[in-house]
Amino acid sequence: MTAEASVERKQLTEAQIFSPQKNVAHLSAFCHTDQACEISVVLPTMNEEQNAEELCQKLYGLSQSYPQLTEAIFVLNNTADGTEKVLEDISKRPGYEFLRITYSEGSRGSAIRRGVELARGNVVVVMDSDGQYDPAEIPRLVRPIVDEGYSIAIARNHGWANLQRRIISETFKKLTRTLLGVEYVQTGFKAGTKEALLDTIPRDVQGLDIDVRWMNNVVVKGYGQKVSCDVEVRLHPRLHGRTTFNPLKLSLGLLYTTISLTMQRKTGRELPFPRVLKELTLQPEGTHSRAPAK
Repeated sequence: MTAEASVERKQLTEAQIFSPQKNVAHLSAFCHTDQACEISVVLPTMNEEQNAEELCQKLYGLSQSYPQLTEAIFVLNNTADGTEKVLEDISKRPGYEFLRITYSEGSRGSAIRRGVELARGNVVVVMDSDGQYDPAEIPRLVRPIVDEGYSIAIARNHGWANLQRRIISETFKKLTRTLLGVEYVQTGFKAGTKEALLDTIPRDVQGLDIDVRWMNNVVVKGYGQKVSCDVEVRLHPRLHGRTTFNPLKLSLGLLYTTISLTMQRKTGRELPFPRVLKELTLQPEGTHSRAPAK
């Protein structure tokens, strides 16, 4: 990143940071210089029937002013409500042809990997589908990749979070920074070149430990200097429904995973992870099996 770019970023006011219109206008300016710039959005999705409509409307709004957005892929995993029907109905509306629906076995980890594999864009954004992130922030998130040559960009959350979530998040960031060399691990808003994401996202991690294992690969595979963590985005309250994981249980699972990965770096082997503990801490609540992915 050039000195000029660094100064420019530091001088951004909060109004500029969270202005969707300015975000789109800026990215369009430099992305048009590279006609090969195509962006796919991958949304791992579980039981988001109540959130799908509003999220799709926001994606549609972005697509109208941001032609680099090629597609939005909803990857359904363990979905037991009417999410699939809602998305199918929306995708049939005029202008919503960019929406795609697919399926994965397992949970969040499998959904992310499958979505990136199916993506047509050369830049892929991975975003949670619960409404806590605004698609209008996508142009800012991909800017370091398209404009500055980074391989991966990890959003830094700013804004809403309850006290329990803040404490857990800050503690975990310090832990992963010390043990793994990467700080912003669990954010649900990341982007990268498709090539870099396919190289770093594990193939065989189905559960909620996908993010920490993914970011560990980023460091181990030599992408550490090619990661931007400078993009701050606003974290909103969940639109509807409740989260599918218990924060305390997940924290225990991620703590064990982080220590295990640290041991692997030193000894070449991970710590054994008891199956019962893994299912208790790293699987979403209410998971169930479905037919093989289409």
